[in-house]
Amino acid sequence: MKIFKSLIPALSLIASCQSEPTQTASSIEKAENMDHEKTLVLPWNAQINDSTHRFEIKREPAANMTNLQPEDIVDAINLKYPEIKLIWVKLEGTKAYVSIVDATYLTQRAGSDGAQAYLAEATYSLTELEGIVEVEFSFKEGDHARPGIYKRSNFKF
Repeated sequence: MKIFKSLIPALSLIASCQSEPTQTASSIEKAENMDHEKTLVLPWNAQINDSTHRFEIKREPAANMTNLQPEDIVDAINLKYPEIKLIWVKLEGTKAYVSIVDATYLTQRAGSDGAQAYLAEATYSLTELEGIVEVEFSFKEGDHARPGIYKRSNFKF
């Protein structure tokens, strides 16, 4: 009887430790291929020109736009700028809608040049996707940045 009583907790423990079903080779291969097809590199970067000391927006040759969705671009922006959490809202017509819940870093701490560079990179990168012409940023206005609709033509460096 003692052996039986000690086996019950042991069997319960073993039964509760069931592992998750294993992935098939094809599902693992598919996930690996998806990782290779997508990149978290922004397709456009704002940089200061060494000779003119002015901003320039330049295409990033390492960026691969294959199979990217707007959410992927937002993820890349958030990876580069972890202090500013950009949120994808929706696409309506040719306008992308994004928001920043806490824009304090962008509007108060990044400075005018930093805020301008961020908005330019985000706008250029999102409008790199087919069908997106403009980006509407929604956030609380501050000293260095204001919400609104931005197009590539808004950034004349």
